[in-house]
Amino acid sequence: MPQSVIPGPLAAHLAAIPHLRDGFASFLAACFDTETLAPVTLERCRRLVAGLHAADPATCGPAFADLPAGEAAALARGELPAGLPPADALALEVARHLPWDHHGLTDPPVLAFREACGDRATVTLLAALAMFDALCRMTRAAARLEGA
Repeated sequence: MPQSVIPGPLAAHLAAIPHLRDGFASFLAACFDTETLAPVTLERCRRLVAGLHAADPATCGPAFADLPAGEAAALARGELPAGLPPADALALEVARHLPWDHHGLTDPPVLAFREACGDRATVTLLAALAMFDALCRMTRAAARLEGA
């Protein structure tokens, strides 16, 4: 697990409220369960969500693994790289609906991921995706507060 699960800009705003920061960090660590989902799967999803936000991946949660440069670049553009393991391709199919098309996420991709990876991995994936999206949004809001 990475040392800090709260991105730097957001952590700076939470520093004045240690009990909130620490509770939030514990909650995020539980969402980013690298024993249930492979770190590289979480990393691919984190980078895709960041790409869909047109954000620096560092603003959307902690890094979990290194990715090949071409793959990282495709995800930064919001594209799904070809040739991924089937479970990762399914996870990215679910992730691509966040943040701007969450109502467009239908049952079949989620059920396909569940069939391939199990219930616990599906819950972990959905929680992690929601947190990647939320962290991108919160960090962007925190940056705007600095200028206010």
